[in-house]
Amino acid sequence: MKKNILTVVIMAATVINLVLTIVLVFSVMPAMNKTSNLIDKVASVIDLEIEDKNKDEEYTMADLEPLSMTYDAKQTWNLAMAEGSDEKHYIQLEGITISLNTKAEDFENIKTQLSTNDVYAKDLVKKTITSYSIDDFDQVKACKECAKKLSEMYDTKAIVEVILVGTLLN
Repeated sequence: MKKNILTVVIMAATVINLVLTIVLVFSVMPAMNKTSNLIDKVASVIDLEIEDKNKDEEYTMADLEPLSMTYDAKQTWNLAMAEGSDEKHYIQLEGITISLNTKAEDFENIKTQLSTNDVYAKDLVKKTITSYSIDDFDQVKACKECAKKLSEMYDTKAIVEVILVGTLLN
């Protein structure tokens, strides 16, 4: 009789374990997946890199070639209006320098395009810079965004960095 009671207790514990495992799988796991997806979205919004996205973009400083684009006269552009303020702010630039990766497949083609017709690159940089207000302007972030947009516009990986030359912010 004692063996039967022990068998019933073990069977009940097994059934309870099975029920709790099913509850865990069907209730906790979807919530964990939703939380993980939310964290990924938040990280992508604030530009955190969870994974190394630039594995194929390995280069050294020796591989970079600067391409300078200067303006005939110093450019003055109005920045976007800051929220809750009617004061106008502006940025002055003497030019831009685009760093090109010489080891990229389309380096020569991109260098030729940018050298012969730089108006599109200058215009894209102007649109990107003027979209910022004085409160949210960060030169490093703006330069990275310009490089990203230029890379997308020319569909290349040769454009690595954009540098603002002679910047004055007021």
